[in-house]
Amino acid sequence: MLSTAWESAGRHNSASQGPRSPVVSPVAGPSDAAVVSPEHPAMMREASDATGIEMDDDGRSSSGGSSGGGDNLSDSDSGDENNGGARSVYAMSLYPGALHAARQNGHDGATITSTRTLYAEEYDFIVENGRQYCGDYFMPIDQEEQTRQFSIHQAYLRFFDRQLTTVPLDNPRYILDIGTGIGEWAIGMAERYPRAEVFGTDIAPIQPQQQVPFNVEFHIDDAEDEWIRPADTFDLVHMRNLEGAFSDWSFIYGQAFECIRPGGWIEVLDWEDWFAGRNFSSFFPEGSATRGLMRGVLRAAEAAGKPRGAGHLSPDLLRQAGFVEVREAVYDMGVGARDGADYGQFSLYSIVMGFEAQCLRLLTKHLGWDADEVRRQCREAALETKRVVDDPQRTEPFVVKLRVVTARKPLPGGEKDQIQIAGIPRSKVVEGVNGGDAGDFSGDESTIGPRTIRSDETA
Repeated sequence: MLSTAWESAGRHNSASQGPRSPVVSPVAGPSDAAVVSPEHPAMMREASDATGIEMDDDGRSSSGGSSGGGDNLSDSDSGDENNGGARSVYAMSLYPGALHAARQNGHDGATITSTRTLYAEEYDFIVENGRQYCGDYFMPIDQEEQTRQFSIHQAYLRFFDRQLTTVPLDNPRYILDIGTGIGEWAIGMAERYPRAEVFGTDIAPIQPQQQVPFNVEFHIDDAEDEWIRPADTFDLVHMRNLEGAFSDWSFIYGQAFECIRPGGWIEVLDWEDWFAGRNFSSFFPEGSATRGLMRGVLRAAEAAGKPRGAGHLSPDLLRQAGFVEVREAVYDMGVGARDGADYGQFSLYSIVMGFEAQCLRLLTKHLGWDADEVRRQCREAALETKRVVDDPQRTEPFVVKLRVVTARKPLPGGEKDQIQIAGIPRSKVVEGVNGGDAGDFSGDESTIGPRTIRSDETA
């Protein structure tokens, strides 16, 4: 399954990576519009009809109101059925006006016009309540969702000081991204490590097909089936934002363990329990639409057999699979520009756009909620979130907690190797609590802020 790694590192220049062409799904949406991946400068203008954000020629938002002002909605809020009701509430000028600015334009020899791609011949696409889905997965795959995925990827890049992973990699050869979505993380890793082969898998073909690095491949693959991957091969298996995607995480971790090389890494990043401590939900009162949706989603996910929450981030699951050196890091990720200077607008956009994406299918299919009622409550939750962001009386940071869990596959015979963190100053290595050295992390405290570190050595 592994092809020859691209060896011409000297030709690579990530700063001049060319714009990638959109991927067009073989199945059209409810209005026969192609599913377009948000990869190019016109991305936000293409999404403006769905979001209600009007864009100037330079990509800036031209909708009414200001980032600090009330519950201003665009004119499209008055019931455009084609926009799906609640989606028009996202016409708030406090979002990043030009997500496309996150990537540089240009072209060099490190890109090709068509990536090596292995796709299944048929796709299980379903249109429900105006959103397009793949198989039984609860999240949509349409353009609106792809735009949200692009936004949260930009938030992570800025939050982690442009670092794509918290584990130290020394000349990796093979990297695997499970649930790759639009493929931005996999593409970034291929650019960062041009001598590595990077593979991204997903159940839906929404990754770009043109002008991607030579050394990245996207495969259509269901991670809940047996992984057809060579044993003891991958330097890193990465999973991000897959809460509620799988029914048996022990199986997922077991499959990952088999294909990771001895000494290789697994990294799992996801949201902490939304109801734990001073987390996102604590900023909303009982009886609010936001809390009602969250509780409904938890019940619906249980009924679907794929629970939500942070249970899959338990270190015990990784230890049971055979991993060692298990470490956790819990971060406070700000929501809105006030609490996340260079990334908060992106995290806010992705959260607000995510209300309907995360709720609509679960609540209608498994709890029998009416689709219009779900959209109405999502609209109210978006307004509640905007009020918290704009509240001048708020004294506590508006955050959502993010947990990163990493672990390694043990070396044969209990050998230990010296971990080298190439290119990362010692000041950026997080120290474990109680004096334990959690040197496997490469976060930047000056840009990320306070976080809690837990590890086998400090438990």
